[in-house]
Amino acid sequence: MSVFRNSILKYLLVVLFISYYTGSVAFTHVHHFPTYTIIHSHPYLPGQDGQPQHTHSTAAFETINLLNDIVLEDTPVFILGIVWVLLATFLLQRDYTFVLRVIRSRNLRAPPAFI
Repeated sequence: MSVFRNSILKYLLVVLFISYYTGSVAFTHVHHFPTYTIIHSHPYLPGQDGQPQHTHSTAAFETINLLNDIVLEDTPVFILGIVWVLLATFLLQRDYTFVLRVIRSRNLRAPPAFI
């Protein structure tokens, strides 16, 4: 069962990556406003000129801005945290053989029962 699940998961992750990459490359577009410009990507149907013929609500633009902030500002913190955990895991390995030897060398017989 585990081998079957891993083989399905392997292909599912490849499809997920390809769809994300295609969506971010093929559907990147720009929304121009008088004071700012927003560049983002999501699937859309192009108009006659090849540009997106849709608009977003204010809440949608705020969500796009929040997601961009998370990706651009918080990603380095997450990466440093992951690197720290990996370094701590692989570089600070402890030797637990001493503890096992102490446990194995003890006499584990129960005390005598006096009736």
